[in-house]
Amino acid sequence: MSTPASGVPGAQDRFRAIVEAQSELISLARPDGELVYVNPAYARQFGRVPEQMIGRDLLEFVLGDDRAEVRRHLDQVLATGVSVASENRMVDGQGRSCWVEWTNGLQFEDGAPLLHSVGRDVTVRKRLERELVDSEAFVRQITDSLPLRVAYVGRDLRFRFVNLAHCRRFGRRREEILGRTREELLGRATSEDIAARTRAALAGAPQRFEYDDVVDGAPARFDIQLIPDTGPGGDVRGFFYIGLDITERANAEHALRALTHEAQRQSDVLTLVTEAIPATVVVVGADGRYRFANGAFERYCGLPRERILGRTTSEVLGADEVARRRPFLLRALAGENVSFTLDYPGPEGPTWLELTCIPLRLEGEAVDGFVGIAQDITPQRREQDRLTELSQRDPLTGLLNRSGFERVIERQIADGRGATLGLLYIDLDSFKPVNDLHGHATGDRLLQFVARRLGGLVRPADAVARLGGDEFVVLLSSVGSTANCQAIADKVVASIGTPFDVDGLRLRIGASVGMAFGIEPGGDGNQLIRRADAALYRAKASGRGRHAQ
Repeated sequence: MSTPASGVPGAQDRFRAIVEAQSELISLARPDGELVYVNPAYARQFGRVPEQMIGRDLLEFVLGDDRAEVRRHLDQVLATGVSVASENRMVDGQGRSCWVEWTNGLQFEDGAPLLHSVGRDVTVRKRLERELVDSEAFVRQITDSLPLRVAYVGRDLRFRFVNLAHCRRFGRRREEILGRTREELLGRATSEDIAARTRAALAGAPQRFEYDDVVDGAPARFDIQLIPDTGPGGDVRGFFYIGLDITERANAEHALRALTHEAQRQSDVLTLVTEAIPATVVVVGADGRYRFANGAFERYCGLPRERILGRTTSEVLGADEVARRRPFLLRALAGENVSFTLDYPGPEGPTWLELTCIPLRLEGEAVDGFVGIAQDITPQRREQDRLTELSQRDPLTGLLNRSGFERVIERQIADGRGATLGLLYIDLDSFKPVNDLHGHATGDRLLQFVARRLGGLVRPADAVARLGGDEFVVLLSSVGSTANCQAIADKVVASIGTPFDVDGLRLRIGASVGMAFGIEPGGDGNQLIRRADAALYRAKASGRGRHAQ
């Protein structure tokens, strides 16, 4: 090994001693790669002593796939004389792959070029970098699956992190948003109210507010949280932005509180996000054991987190509950995004849970479990049922309309009671003159009185409907014979024939009734209605104010 002349006796020996004491991997090689010197650290890296390395090809210890790239770097140094920094994989003394960071330079000995390399093992650093990438991908997958707009904004008001929902809000790709401000993205100045709240967040004061905006040309209202990101020294580095589009209240349960783009803090951010939403959030591994559970899931199970993590779904939820969910869980573990709804009986009526299972993949690897999100949608389902009920009611009389009446018949037939159903098809006699003489408002009031009388003639299990105009039907459930239908029809004719007192007017009308009893196996409700309708025409033809079958 050659060293510069120092003019001091023993300087070369002292320089060699210094080099050989270094922990870095130091070597000299000829242009063809033949090693002429290695220090002890270099030899130890490959399970040898320096004497065993001299004369060997330095590429011998480079992982096969990386040799061409290493040779290219060495040729570059030989051609230009400029040092090159690089990283490549090596094979250590135990046959394991390791990463080494190199600085390759050129020096001369007796006029001959030598490659001078100094390296250090960076395997641990590369592993940590990989873990950070996996951690970031894990949290990004969680947040991208939620319908909330989540972002991190720095002190310079530029976006440093956005999830997919936020990308859709601006109609841009993630890379087109990062590094830009809200004003640049929207092409207009920020309102003074939002600007003031932004300043307050950057001053360390959390903000929560609602505001109206226009998105894609349509008005929208947002519930916004700005959560300051405070460093260890108390300085505010930026803020977390959480935006919930509350124009559709069904998304309100997904409210989040925070997210950060910094990979080294991803697990803390995941906890912050999931604790901020009312939905239960869990991560279940491929082995069926819980890896993560938020506070909402603790409250749902009535168990502290330490009694949930590491246990199986059956141990936490019970075997019966898991059996209900198993078909969907298996689909998620097979790589499918799955959403389903379960109902639970209760003293105040059923409650409903909407559950979503999202397969958990890291960097394109096989499914390693799933993320489970569950939310109570009981208020929405009850509102939906209320609206469905309204859609099946006649707004004037409150009776069933045609659609609601047909559904009742279908249920009765489905329950096996078609053979014992009776139907009375009722048409009011002399109703048109009431409209002509006293006006439609009086006619409507009269129809309401008729509806009340018909409702008072039947049992709670029976159904009364207004099909339109002055036509009504009564469905008699579980009647024994045609005679029972005739008895009710007699009451209808008599009741409607009794004068009505409507807003000071004494009005007299009548009713004609067509009857039908029993549906044959394989028949449907329309057959029963058609038979009763045909009987109604016969009743009217025979003089009205009577019933016929």
